[in-house]
Amino acid sequence: MKEANELELETRRDIFDIIARNPGVHLSKIAEILDKKITVVELHLHDMEHHKLISSVEQDGYKRYFIYKEEKPVTIRDQRVMETRDQIYQLIEQNPGIYMSKIAQKLDVGISLVQYHVNQMEKNKTIIGMRESGYFKRYYLPGSQINIQERKILALLRQETPLRIVLFLLKHPNAKHKDILKEVSISSSTLSYHLNKLASQDIIEIPLYTENRGYNIKNKENITSILRKYKLFTLSNTFRSMWEDLNYQN
Repeated sequence: MKEANELELETRRDIFDIIARNPGVHLSKIAEILDKKITVVELHLHDMEHHKLISSVEQDGYKRYFIYKEEKPVTIRDQRVMETRDQIYQLIEQNPGIYMSKIAQKLDVGISLVQYHVNQMEKNKTIIGMRESGYFKRYYLPGSQINIQERKILALLRQETPLRIVLFLLKHPNAKHKDILKEVSISSSTLSYHLNKLASQDIIEIPLYTENRGYNIKNKENITSILRKYKLFTLSNTFRSMWEDLNYQN
């Protein structure tokens, strides 16, 4: 068992390391990364600042921390970096599994700028990037409670066509291929591809080859919970309208 003093020193080394890798980080994020109580981290920060190991700046309602450098005050560029990374962090927090181009679109900035920041944030372990399928890399926060299966479902339902199919099937159980085709307005073969993808993740059940069977959501409660939890129905006005219709119907 480690003694109390040794544990405190280890915590302070961890805090110092986080601030060194993430200049401008604030209290709650440090506590989240370390998985420690805010009050405990706050006491360490206060003592470290008192001994001039770190310094802080008040900005946007947050107290932001830096490694103490008497000769180098915080610059406007530092502040812009902090603001951009905060925005990226919040987007990932609100949209687990979001990918780079969507972050750039929501922030209305160039993808090269986002790429620079997410690479640095991933390197500093502020965020986690996972290349789960295909070319795109999806981003999550460290310590996220999303399991592998849920990440795969999220990756699918963040795409327009699979989400539209799922919302349609929630509202129209036992719908047949031709019925879904009218809703999604894609080719028959493309629809079959998406249906097979959804089935491969246990999101829908593919019917037996009989005229009276249609497609159904396999676990309605789980899928509805994911839609609500990650607010996937807010991805567009169309999806929001479909979701509202579905809730009204239920």
